[in-house]
Amino acid sequence: GIFLFNDLKDVKEWKKAHDQRGTQQPKKEEEEVEVYVAQRYIENPYLIGGKKFDLRLYVLVTSYMPLTIWLYRSGFARFSNHRFSMQKGDIA
Repeated sequence: GIFLFNDLKDVKEWKKAHDQRGTQQPKKEEEEVEVYVAQRYIENPYLIGGKKFDLRLYVLVTSYMPLTIWLYRSGFARFSNHRFSMQKGDIA
């Protein structure tokens, strides 16, 4: 599912509550892997022709020391069909 948090500490609290609800615990020899996608909403976005857009770039970080980053060459761009507005009446 999709969850919205305003602060990073809220993620830790949600995780702790989620673990306490009796989810199945992995066996000791199994390693638990968790995947998260973090995004930040841009309140004052750049616009192209009055419309919002986003660029999707895919990267893989294989090491932090030394920093090694692989960039996938086939990213893409998405454009909105509607002009951007912060007016409450324009929110669908």
